[in-house]
Amino acid sequence: MDLNLQMQAVHIYDTVFDGVVEQPLECDVLLPDYCPDIQKILRCEVELALLSCAAVGEKLSVDGLATAQLYYLSEDGCIRHTCYKIPYHKSVELRTAPENPVIRLSQSVEYFHCRAVSPRRLDMRGAASIRIRVSQQQEEQTICGAENAGLQLRREAMETAFLLPQAMRQFSVREDLELGYGKPAAGAVIRCSGSVQNMDYKVISGKIITKGELALHLLYQCEEDPQKLEIMEYMLPLNQVIDLEGVDEDCVCSVWYDVCTVEVEPKRGEDGESRIFGVTATINACAQAVRKMQLDTCSDGYSTQYECKPEQKQLAFLRLAETVNEGMMYKETIPLPPGMKEVIDLWCVAGPPQVRMEEEEAVVSGKLTICMLAYDENHAIAYYDQAKEYRQAVALHNRCTDLQFAPVVQIDSTAFILSGADQMEVRCGLRIQGGLFESCRKRVLTDVAVDESRPKSRQENVLYLYYACEQEPVWEIAKRYNTSVEAIREENQLEGDALCGKRMLLIPMR
Repeated sequence: MDLNLQMQAVHIYDTVFDGVVEQPLECDVLLPDYCPDIQKILRCEVELALLSCAAVGEKLSVDGLATAQLYYLSEDGCIRHTCYKIPYHKSVELRTAPENPVIRLSQSVEYFHCRAVSPRRLDMRGAASIRIRVSQQQEEQTICGAENAGLQLRREAMETAFLLPQAMRQFSVREDLELGYGKPAAGAVIRCSGSVQNMDYKVISGKIITKGELALHLLYQCEEDPQKLEIMEYMLPLNQVIDLEGVDEDCVCSVWYDVCTVEVEPKRGEDGESRIFGVTATINACAQAVRKMQLDTCSDGYSTQYECKPEQKQLAFLRLAETVNEGMMYKETIPLPPGMKEVIDLWCVAGPPQVRMEEEEAVVSGKLTICMLAYDENHAIAYYDQAKEYRQAVALHNRCTDLQFAPVVQIDSTAFILSGADQMEVRCGLRIQGGLFESCRKRVLTDVAVDESRPKSRQENVLYLYYACEQEPVWEIAKRYNTSVEAIREENQLEGDALCGKRMLLIPMR
């Protein structure tokens, strides 16, 4: 009787690159003609935006844009602002050309220095760190069942994860926003920032429908008095559809918006006053999706009728252990910088996250820079910052080993309250999200060769007595006596794969 093997395709992952590469950020620039000369640089900060990422052959190609925001004082003591865009390209050699590549990428600014070579010329030097993990997703045929030839299989159920490629769709939002009632007309915009709040999504076949709100924070000079600064805040609705082949309602998704750039230009109305802001925000809608799959694998096999040779392979599997989407509130009372009299504006910058796995939690931490513009005791504008650390413990609901976690950390909100004459309480809302994966290697059965020319000799309808040890696997006993696991379970009214205690078993030969 011919042996009938039932096969199934399982997804395995082989890492072809896992590391951090450095990307230089350099430019030698002049101030635009409309900007006054530099008297003192207050701060230069850099924002990174991913434009595209693709694996072609044995190379990974990354294109991005670094936007350098320069804040400085002019000779009249007024704060000024301009920005510079630095495009960059990085090519990374991979170990091999990946099949069905799955790319996970994050960026952070390692350092950035800005030096005024002259009142109108700037030398900018820095570097970005690009954290990259590229895996190739392959299919392997494994045995999940068999019929005939007295073949016995050691079956094990397991859960695995099928990773869909990370999807990204860039879009722009353009709005004309009016100044609030009672606010003075706008001159130049000094600082603008955007963060996404109230993020939500819905999955339909092949698409992820996203929505949220863009929180805009603007610091601007008054048109009549450039020494006077005002703040305006707005909320803009966002929605975007991300195309992701293979995604459906059964997938577990992580979805977020990356605010790449926010450009604001004051506009004059019919009355000649500058009371409208023309806003253009460029945003990346990003998504990662995972499909949980239940597999019936076989790790060993033998025939009760013939000599056979099983073939096994050690395969690497991924399992989605946790889906993280947690908000945290960093709150700390800090001393005011010496000589500071009044806070003009305050914001926070989160550094790249570090992850440390502990027994029952994953600890996510990183640098949090508290930045502020303020008036000093001479009513001159000054810049101050303090470096702190954010830390959040993410509870692990299942005991796991060999975990992989590359979270996305974003700042949702920033606020402060002055407490006394020399202290302030800073509150910064952060959101941590991503998939926490367990990596495991498992031996599975890929083929069984039965030699029908070499039948096994055995006595039928015979009972043996066997004294079993505690926790001894029933499979090992059945294989030793060349009988079936089900026959031993049925004869001894057993449940489970191992014995609960020492006992005598009846071993039927059938």
